[in-house]
Order: sequence, then C-alpha cells, then structure tokens
Amino acid sequence: MKKKAYLTRKVLAAALSAAMVLSMAACGNEAGGDSSSAGDSTQQSDVQQSDAGTESGESSEESSEETPEEPAYDFGGRVLRIGSYYDMTPNPEDSVLEALLAERIAFVEENYNCKIEFVVLDDYVTEYVTSVLAGDPVVDIGYHITSRVLPSLIEGGIVYPVSDLSTIDLNDYKWRADVTEAGYYKGKNYTFLLKDPEIRYGIFWNKTLFKQNGLPDLYELVDNGEWTWEKFKEIATQANKDTDSDGTVDIHGFAARENLSWCYLYSNGAYVSEKTDSGMDVNLSDPAVVEALNALQDFTTTVDYRDSIDWSNEEWNAMITGFRDGDTMMLLEEFWVSYAYFNSADTPMTDEWGWVPFPKGPSATDWSCYGKENGCRVILNGIENPEEAAQIYDLITDIADTNEEWDDMMEDVLEGWANDAKTVELVTYINDNKLSVLNAVNGFGDLNSAIGEMVGKVTSGELTPQTALDTYQSQIDAALEDLKTHDYNADMQEYLKTDEEEGEAEE
Repeated sequence: MKKKAYLTRKVLAAALSAAMVLSMAACGNEAGGDSSSAGDSTQQSDVQQSDAGTESGESSEESSEETPEEPAYDFGGRVLRIGSYYDMTPNPEDSVLEALLAERIAFVEENYNCKIEFVVLDDYVTEYVTSVLAGDPVVDIGYHITSRVLPSLIEGGIVYPVSDLSTIDLNDYKWRADVTEAGYYKGKNYTFLLKDPEIRYGIFWNKTLFKQNGLPDLYELVDNGEWTWEKFKEIATQANKDTDSDGTVDIHGFAARENLSWCYLYSNGAYVSEKTDSGMDVNLSDPAVVEALNALQDFTTTVDYRDSIDWSNEEWNAMITGFRDGDTMMLLEEFWVSYAYFNSADTPMTDEWGWVPFPKGPSATDWSCYGKENGCRVILNGIENPEEAAQIYDLITDIADTNEEWDDMMEDVLEGWANDAKTVELVTYINDNKLSVLNAVNGFGDLNSAIGEMVGKVTSGELTPQTALDTYQSQIDAALEDLKTHDYNADMQEYLKTDEEEGEAEE
C-alpha cells in the first residue's frame, strides 16, 4: 500500500520545500549559488507520530480514508542508477525530505524487488557521452540543465526520448510543464522534472524603501492593470537615490544581473523562436519583437540602473546581496533567491519585500515568467529496458495522490518562501496558468550567440532595433541552416579525445 497517505499537509510542505532547496543547490551551485536546508526535529517528530498513529489505528482524516492498493511489481532485482555531480542519496538524518525519500525508496525496493543507486559523477556531461558511445551508460537517469540537452545530446544520440515511454505520463500533474516543453525537439520530449513552485525571473521589490520614499505600491499597480513598461521605467528612475549628495547613486532603483532583454521580449508575447517538429524557426518580423526591443533600448540608454558586477572585489551574487541589504529597490532575479537569501535563517532580509511579474508589454495578453534554463532529468540512451527504468523512477517520486494535494503542498511551500500573501497569489497564478516559459534557443550555440550579439547592439544604443534586426538576419539564417547539416556525431567524438590529442589539435 502507498506510504504517503498518513502525511499531514504541513509535513508534505516541509518535504517539498526541502526538495526545492536541493534543486536550487543542484542548479545554483554550478553558478556559485548558496543553498539552505529545510525541516527540523519537530517536523521529523510529526512524521514519526503520524506514521505510528496510522499503523496503530488512531482516527484521523487521512487514516479514515481507504488507501488504494498499488499494483504489484517485480523488477527482478534491477538496479536503477541515478547520477549527478553531487550525491543525491537521501539521508534521513538531514531533513524531512530526506526521510520521506528514503522511506519511499525503501518501500519500493522492499516491495518491488529493485535497488536504487545514486552515483556521483565528476564531469557528468562527459561521462554521459563517453559511456553511451562506449555502449555502457554510466547511469540510467541523470541530472542535467535544459539548455544543455538540446540539440547536441539529442542529435548525438546520448539521451532517450521520454515521450516514447508509456510508463511516464508527461501530462500528469506531478511533472513540470515548462521543463517538459523545454526538452521538446523534433516531435519528442527528452526532459522531465517533478512539479514545484520555483518559477524563474520576476521582480523583487523592497516594500520598506518604497514606502519610505513615497513610491507606488507595485501590488496596486498589478491589480489595477498599471504595471507596464512605462510605469516600470518611471519608478526605476525615481527610485535612484544619492543619499550623501556626492553625485553618485547609492541606492539603485533597479538591478538586473542578466536576461533583462529576454524578459522584455517575453513580456510582450515576442518569443522570437519556436521549436517545431523539424527543428527550429525564428521570426524576427513579428511587430511585437520590434516593439519590445524599442522599449528595451529606451530603458537601457536612459535609466541609470545596475547591470554589471565589479569582479575585482565582488562575487557573482553581489546584486542579490545588495538588494537584501537595502542597496537596491527592485531586483530582476530567479525566484529561488527568495528562500536562499531573503528568507535565509542565517542572513535574512530585514526590510519587507514582495514579488511581482515583469511588467506587461502593450502586445501581451497576460503576465510572463521568463527562464533561461532549469535543472531537469534525462534518460540515457542504450540503458537496459528504459520502460522499466522510467517506471521505477515514477514510483519512487510518487509523493502525492492528486493534483489538488500537490497544489496544496506548493501553496504551503510558497507561504514559507514568500514574505506576504500577495507573492503567493501571484506565483500561484503564474503556475496555474502555465505562464512560466524557458528559453527555446539557449542551447543552440551559433543561433543563441547571433541573437545575443544583436540584442547587445540594441541595449548599448549602437544600432536601432530595426537596423540590428536587418543587420543580423543573415547571420541568424546561417545559424538556422547549420542546424540542418551540423555534424553532431563529430561533436560527440570530441568527448572521446585524450588530453594529448586535444593538445596536438591545438598546435
């Protein structure tokens, strides 16, 4: 029988919150991100008491309901290997999540005749490629980043199409829709990840500083339909403060570490590119693209905002810590910084803060939530019985019975991450309406570079948006054409070269 029926809403929320921390660590640590843990001895005690209560027949809402029997499985002693650059082995002593995962895995192992093995890989991408090419995949299922899966690892034959499997339903409530879509390529899906409330880019705002300086309430602007590009520019300019009158801005109205240009495009419904059953299409003729780039250029060339880091004395997260410490009033960032920095138990933000979507462009029909990439799971090509491997993974990640139960968990998690109820409401709206979208071209090297170079000319003011589009169209077309003829097998062979061979090639 399923082992999750006794779990209280609070315990499930703590578990998923811890899951998100580990997810952030998996993705954020590659960029130098912080991580934090969730769960305490009280919550672990809740798990033990709830379990004991159910098994002893004590009455409760959960135990009074009959839990459906799971089908009987026998995987014949199959060892499912799950790999990453860090050790994902659940440790029941570390957190509630670890305890729940360990319990569920133990249940599946005991009842279904299989074994789960977590493998640490020093250079996981290289090991994926070299092992698959050698005919002996190093793991069955592996961690990866969406933007690094396609097209190379797909065209190179390294990852297996999940959508070809009957044992994982990617439309099921427990999988993230944006991650599934990000791994779509030529009619098939290759990436998947458990559903969570960790959306990507939006704008954090310092409510305390806004109030002290007489600035508008961003929540009121959102509710009244007035959170627009024009209002955003106006507030970003007004919020710049020279507190010591030395002619230098001490508190910036706005800071963006990266991806401001893409947020402008996506917030105007201008997605630029679209993956198709035959590959990739890019449409720069959409009027919404020019409209977004014009607004972007107007902002970047007229507003004094923080967009760079002084690498001589600052870390990559300087803008994040700067916002936390009151040096910035609005910050464009991914949502995981809320629990990793602003609600961190070690160095919490003392000012009140909130979160809103990126302001809406005139051609947009709803809010947007842009993401350049996200952590994901992939199945390696050439593994033994991929249907069986997928089924085992589906079973060990089965932590909720219904979509409603999962949504309740996410709402509780958000309440822990957020600083107010409005943030929870807005993030929930983004999730419920599937407005979180991951970049479709980030993994297409030459194409991504051409578009990035073009946008750079716009943000610097060197070229007008229309001139930039006209200038780079041929380069973008060439990159698209290369996708049709590129030798991805040769790219994969590069992973097999020894250091000596690489040195000879450079000479």
